Amino acid sequence: MRIRALLVLCGLCLAAAGFVSAQSGLEFVPRFTRLLKQDLSSVASYLVPTEQPTLCANNNGNCCQADSYASPYGLTYVNSTQQLFGGRTYTTFFYQFHSNHLCNAGLDDAQCCTASADNIWVDVDPTLKVKYVSFNGQRLANTEQGEFGLKLGSVNLRVDDAKNSIPVAVTVEGAADSLCPPPGLAPIPGLCELVVQGATSANPNACCPTTITVSNLQSNFVPPAGSAFQCAASLDNSPFKLEFEGVSAAQTVAGQQYVSYNFRLIATGSCRADGVHDCCHAQLSYLDMKVTDLGITAVQLDGKSVGFSTSSWNEPNTASYRSLVVDNLNLVADDLGAVGLPLTVTVRLSADSNPGKDLCDSSSDLSQGGCAYYLHSEDGFCCPSGLALPTSVVPPVPPGTCNPPTNVPASESSMSLAYYEKTCSSSSTTFNFLLANHNDAACKYGYCADVCTWSLYLDPSVASQVAVGHELAVNNGKQVITPGNVATGTLAALTFTYGPAGASTTNFYVTLPASAQGLSALCARNALPGQGNKACAAVVRSKNVYTMVFFDETDVFIKPADGSSCTSGSPPPAPACSNPKPLADSCLAVRSARYNTMSASAVFDFALVPADASATCVPPSPPGRNVDVQIQLSAAAVDQISTRGQVRPKANLALDRTSGATWTVTSTTAATSLSFEVQGPLSLSDVCRQGVSPDQPANSCVVEVTGDNGCFRGYVSASADGRLIWVSEQESRSRGVDAAVVVPAVVVPAVVLLLALLVLAAWYRRRRSQKYATSVSSGSAGDLNRPLAAGSLRDDLSVPSASPSDVQIRVPGASQGGAAAPGGR
Repeated sequence: MRIRALLVLCGLCLAAAGFVSAQSGLEFVPRFTRLLKQDLSSVASYLVPTEQPTLCANNNGNCCQADSYASPYGLTYVNSTQQLFGGRTYTTFFYQFHSNHLCNAGLDDAQCCTASADNIWVDVDPTLKVKYVSFNGQRLANTEQGEFGLKLGSVNLRVDDAKNSIPVAVTVEGAADSLCPPPGLAPIPGLCELVVQGATSANPNACCPTTITVSNLQSNFVPPAGSAFQCAASLDNSPFKLEFEGVSAAQTVAGQQYVSYNFRLIATGSCRADGVHDCCHAQLSYLDMKVTDLGITAVQLDGKSVGFSTSSWNEPNTASYRSLVVDNLNLVADDLGAVGLPLTVTVRLSADSNPGKDLCDSSSDLSQGGCAYYLHSEDGFCCPSGLALPTSVVPPVPPGTCNPPTNVPASESSMSLAYYEKTCSSSSTTFNFLLANHNDAACKYGYCADVCTWSLYLDPSVASQVAVGHELAVNNGKQVITPGNVATGTLAALTFTYGPAGASTTNFYVTLPASAQGLSALCARNALPGQGNKACAAVVRSKNVYTMVFFDETDVFIKPADGSSCTSGSPPPAPACSNPKPLADSCLAVRSARYNTMSASAVFDFALVPADASATCVPPSPPGRNVDVQIQLSAAAVDQISTRGQVRPKANLALDRTSGATWTVTSTTAATSLSFEVQGPLSLSDVCRQGVSPDQPANSCVVEVTGDNGCFRGYVSASADGRLIWVSEQESRSRGVDAAVVVPAVVVPAVVLLLALLVLAAWYRRRRSQKYATSVSSGSAGDLNRPLAAGSLRDDLSVPSASPSDVQIRVPGASQGGAAAPGGR
């Protein structure tokens, strides 16, 4: 055992002797202990000799003093940060170089306690690529990364210069946990071994103290200005852009199948410098593309073979991906010419290859025509990224909405869209989307902009069925549905022509008239490049750039409750009455309701009736003053009424997803009604909130009447009336109808024959119901300007006289918030 230990110590002595050997001048090459003692990493650090070998005893210039105890210099680790630029993560490690170590004069045979620090060597992990070094707040240009680590050359410091500590920052590509491998002197992760090469007045190569960094992690660390690497990632600030042109047909050569993916590298012609770096005249060094594991056999640029490499790449909090790098391009914009240079990537299809697999990875699915790429300049300060797309792959926007030309990654934009929540009732499913804007004064994204519009791509078969809701009444009527066509594969889209600005968020609601539905029933598959197997695709736009967002059920922000496909119910009601009086005591109240549930729609009528003059009651307000009549409808019903506008009266009516319908009248109003039609065979319990209070009867509606004299609450049931039929108000057809229908219009269905039958049945019904209509014209229905047609051949098989899709209308009425109630109550 003693012999083995002696051999180890002899080996260490030889290693130390080799370590301190030096060549003359500035050709000093450090031999880090990790390279010399790879098999001795278990040896305790205190076994490493601290005395100077006899080889250097005479200080004859052939060696340098390596003892760290005979040096004032050290390096302290402070913290690290990660930043994303140009589609890649960069990790910056922050240190402080100082001359505060106690130097042992008894060991200082070469007088290194007062030596200069001319070059600093840091044993950086050879698998990392150093991108940027900042020394005392400035980029250090004289750096070299090689076999033996990172050389910070020509720092040329004296002991007094480093007394107050000098900030040093080293930035590497990728998400790195540590800058260095565990030092051989002390194999502890996170530490770095370093050598400070310096001179004395007598010998220019006298000192090369070897030491280890000290960790002094600072909480709430703020990086010094200019210390971290930053590159310009915007395509607007790039003279280069990559476009995708298509995939060639498979070819068989010597029994092997090959497929070529064709791109084109073009000059943008519209480069604008940003506030980071001016990259409009940058030289393109290499192209980086996210790819799958298909076997790439060749890459050609302008018909000539070019070198390439593939390797794995890791990003924080994401799965690793494979990277194709086409290096040594050395191009300027003029080299591309007017039409650009074709770039072809050829892959070999093996027998076990998935036939559906493409060159690009799942986040940029090439079957849809897009491929994520990054362009890097020679100096590394220009790193634009984009998605290579063929022309016209993103559907056109509705007329009059913003249409930015440039696609940017969602991670680099201040605009974000999230699938927030899903709620279900027995008759509908509502999807909640949260659109956020982070464009404040501290915006750190590559693209800081405000949302001007966003689109959700729908399955064409449900485009005519969806209802929409939102938070602000100022946006009423600003939604546009583009119908699409199932037969031709034309996409349907729901476009909101507004969005949040600055630092704010907005909620949007899309409702399907069926319970427990998923996103797959709402959204179109393969709508946008990169959608892959995600259920939904959306585009969020600013004036200059747009981002594509993909999501499915697993991306919902608020997870559904266990055992249920939806979270329960609708948002909690917001009753106007805090201490309600009985509704029966009010002189003006909704005392009865009627409904007619049919196969494709349902009609509801709530009669607002004043009490008889002889009745003992309380007027809700003095004569001529305003009264609010609130019927607590479900959020899904509000979305339907808001979207389609099938409601009367429209004046003085406010619709809110939380509180329902609030109708403002005067205290002396005559008998009248609130009437509306919704899509689907809905019952009263579907359109009215249930369980608002413990004493609410089943299948009833909560009605609240509020005025100057207090608040009254009651519960109203409804009786079935097969004679209730909705008759739509016709608008002038002189303006025609566009392909895009403004919500709350409804798309004309394709089944023309069924329409004709419905119209004929309605005509026959109206002829038979003349007597009944005349008999009720003097009653409460007469105040609705004939909203309902009466009379029925058979009450249990009643047919609507006008389908919800018979008429395309544009109604300026309520969306979610509805028309604001007038003041002066």
